[in-house]
Parts: sequence; C-alpha cells; structure tokens
Amino acid sequence: MKLVLPRFDREDAVLFVVTTILALAYGITHDHLTATLSPEYFLLGKDLASDPRPFRWAVTVLGAKASWPLGLLAGMALRIANEPSRRLPQRLPIRRLLGFVAVPMATAVLVALLLGSSPLRFDPWNQRVVAEMLAGPTHAPAFVRVWRIHIGSYLGGALGLLLAVALVRRRRAQCIEARDGR
Repeated sequence: MKLVLPRFDREDAVLFVVTTILALAYGITHDHLTATLSPEYFLLGKDLASDPRPFRWAVTVLGAKASWPLGLLAGMALRIANEPSRRLPQRLPIRRLLGFVAVPMATAVLVALLLGSSPLRFDPWNQRVVAEMLAGPTHAPAFVRVWRIHIGSYLGGALGLLLAVALVRRRRAQCIEARDGR
C-alpha cells in the first residue's frame, strides 16, 4: 500500500489564514474584556506585573500568543476532516467549509459565559483559595470569574472544534447521498 500525503492548495492556505485571524481576534478581544473584569488575573495570575510594556499592550501580546496556534490547529482539524477518502471522496468547497469555523468560536463563547457565571460557592478546584492568595480577598471573586471564563473558552473551543469536525464529515456524507440519489 502506497502512502499518499495530502496535497495542500490555495484553499487550504485561505482556511489556515482565516482560522488563525479569527482566533487572534477572539483571543485578543477575550483577553481585553476579561482584563477589564480582573486586571489582577493578568497582573498576578499571568505575571504581567513584571512585563515592561504598558498593561493593555501586554494583554494584547498575551492574547495573540495564546490564540494563534489554536486558530492554526482549528484550520488543520477542519482541513483533515475535509480530506478525501474512499468513503468520502468529495471535499466541501472552501466557502462551505469556512461556515464551520464559527462553531468552535460560538461554543467557546457559550461555555465561557456559562462557566464564568457559575456560582462562586461552587468551587470544586479551590479556585477561591488560590485567587485570594494571589489577588487578596477583595479581588478574588473577579479573579475566579475571569479564570473560569478562560477555562470555559478553552473547553468550549475544544468541544466546538470536535463538533465542527463531525459536522463537516456529516455534511460531506450528505452531499454524497444527495449526489447518489439516496
């Protein structure tokens, strides 16, 4: 059996650029919004207090560093889900494939909001204790909320990416069924 590597073309490059740019926009915006809620999370939890750059610029850099690899990963996952195979020989056109990019972003926002708004008394990981040690009792509630929002974004994005991959595969199968008249 001969190993055939996937061929990357201009559409793949478009996919990677779009997913990376959207992840950058999400990550930077996300970090700026949460930095407004709890500057202590960034200054103390992410050690931006020792960063010589202005606070908002340091938040921008942190958000960009954390998000661009995730955008590239999302693009790769969607590209692999769209890879022709014996069962699913036809790829989705790039315009259709780009529609699935919104799925991980939407689930990231949803899970971030749900986890960020969860009751502070629900604390199975003792986040409040850590937050009080780092930010003090006054700033601990906001610190915990921002921490949970960040966990929610990562968790929601990962779940959303899995869902997007499954939806791409399902859509490709539906296209074959429609073509074959099933």
